[in-house]
Amino acid sequence: MTNSKPTIQRIEMKFQLDASLSSEVKDWARDHLGVDDNCNSGGDDSYDIYSLYLDTPELDLYHRTGRIGRAKHRIRRYGKEQTLWVETKRKKNMVVRKNRTAVFESDLMARLAACPLDRAAFDDPWCGDWFIDRVAARRLQPAIQIGYRRFARTSTLDGENLRLTIDSNMHAGPIDGWNIASDSSNAFGSIGDSEILELKFHNQMPHLFRELLRTFPIPATGFSKYRTAIGSLATLEHAA
Repeated sequence: MTNSKPTIQRIEMKFQLDASLSSEVKDWARDHLGVDDNCNSGGDDSYDIYSLYLDTPELDLYHRTGRIGRAKHRIRRYGKEQTLWVETKRKKNMVVRKNRTAVFESDLMARLAACPLDRAAFDDPWCGDWFIDRVAARRLQPAIQIGYRRFARTSTLDGENLRLTIDSNMHAGPIDGWNIASDSSNAFGSIGDSEILELKFHNQMPHLFRELLRTFPIPATGFSKYRTAIGSLATLEHAA
């Protein structure tokens, strides 16, 4: 009999916190989880993220329409780094499937500037070709920029990685073609006062996270930065 390895599923759970509860959870995380390698050396266990979200002209992602509306496509910058990440992400029943590739900003912009958008315009194969193909096939275009500050702590338990993040100071800005912001100077405005806690683990919730949820009154909830940002933008434009 052949023993097959169990399927590893990446789980992400989201919760909305107010500022006071977020501060308490951060203190708990510092006591129970290790330093995240992505954080800066400033001592606040945090870093900045800027993402350009893509959607169809009909906003299929926003309206969750059909196959296209079930997957997020975005280009992400961490802080002021010149390296960008092209990503697609699907989530169903808290199980996440993500494809992401690190690319040089200049390479990505050159390919996105090609008209028509087609890898055949370039002779050399490229690590981000899969993303360009999806953008072209699904008629994706820049929809909105979103930035926020991410607190992060992580540990390895029984050989599996677990991670806790809290996103705050969430804001949305207007698009600037395919360019990705590296600061919030062009921010459109806040997309809410809540802070978003995410617990990330494999297959089953680890006992540390169960302890966290027993210790604090954290209500289970979902939250989409993209849909909240688009909704806020539409409201402000209508008011104007």
